[in-house]
Amino acid sequence: MSETASRNNSNTFTIVNEVNDHGAATLRGDNGSTYHVTSYENSTFRDYLANHHAGDRVRMDIERAGVRANVWQVSALYPGANE
Repeated sequence: MSETASRNNSNTFTIVNEVNDHGAATLRGDNGSTYHVTSYENSTFRDYLANHHAGDRVRMDIERAGVRANVWQVSALYPGANE
């Protein structure tokens, strides 16, 4: 069973570290948890996150990417994220 960071609607995350040359980014959830995003369901999701900067807020769903601890994949995006 895959673990997701969503409850039937999107979560809002603050970008801590922008997408780097390897496609990884660090996000902080409103609950204070930190998530290391290393993969994306598709290139549109990666491009979306890459076009945002540290401090920006984004709405998305993320899910565990494999079995490694605290490695996540973006699985959905939602409008109205930047606050």
